[in-house]
Amino acid sequence: MTRRLALVVVLALLACAASAQQGQKPPVRSIAQVTGGLYRVQNNEHYTVFYVTPAGIILADPISADAAAWLKAELARRFPNVPVRYVIYSHHHQDHASGAAVFDDTAELVAHENFAAAVKAAAPKDPRYAAVVLPESTYRDRRTITLGGRRVDLVHPGRMGHAPDFTVLHFPGERAAFVVDYIAVRTVPGSNTLQNGAPIGEYVSAIRAVEALDFDIAVAGHGPVGKKSDLGDHRQYFERLAERVSAAIKAGRTLEQVQAANIMGEYKDWIEYDEDNDINVANAYKTLSAAAPPR
Repeated sequence: MTRRLALVVVLALLACAASAQQGQKPPVRSIAQVTGGLYRVQNNEHYTVFYVTPAGIILADPISADAAAWLKAELARRFPNVPVRYVIYSHHHQDHASGAAVFDDTAELVAHENFAAAVKAAAPKDPRYAAVVLPESTYRDRRTITLGGRRVDLVHPGRMGHAPDFTVLHFPGERAAFVVDYIAVRTVPGSNTLQNGAPIGEYVSAIRAVEALDFDIAVAGHGPVGKKSDLGDHRQYFERLAERVSAAIKAGRTLEQVQAANIMGEYKDWIEYDEDNDINVANAYKTLSAAAPPR
């Protein structure tokens, strides 16, 4: 057993032991076919995808050490003698990128060129990054991987506040795309999306980069599967948030007044609206206030 794999096994065992000691429910895990050779994997509230080809499997995020160990066993049972040949990270965050060492005996680990620096910056602050294995190959703007006659396009949609190293996986043959964190289907952006003051326009541009791709099915790292048009709806949330908060700041309204006005009320039926919308308004107010000219 390699040192890297041994570390992942230890981390997986510790996670299981901690869960048992705390009386937590067992993880919710499943595998469902999206279309053709493309499958979606659930691990509680996190999702990834894998693509089965005649020459092996292309896997996106491993998610975690214990999820990766479970998935490897499931793949061996469902697709015997079909090894994972590539693991493609969507971005460096440990809750998506941990556990790839489980597949490192057969797979090449691939990420955007900013991945390693982002991991090294985050690791001193969070010991969970010990389970994130650095990629063996990287790309800058785009890369195409072909395996068994099937193609996956890796697309970097641009830098944004949430992470500098995002990769969107585009599956032309299945007319599908896998997007994580900064895009979701009928889900309000997470409360940490705008917290660091990055321009909202970065998110709008990054979503437009995905909208420019040719596909029908949007598979997200959180929440439900949707259609390409759902990405436009998600982009409009950011655009309307920026427009309405900017107008409120220009009118001299306080944050409390803006939140009380329920300016994003048409999204009340979206997932996480109650949990995250007011926080997004507050973060947008802070960011846009700092950028606004003095009155």
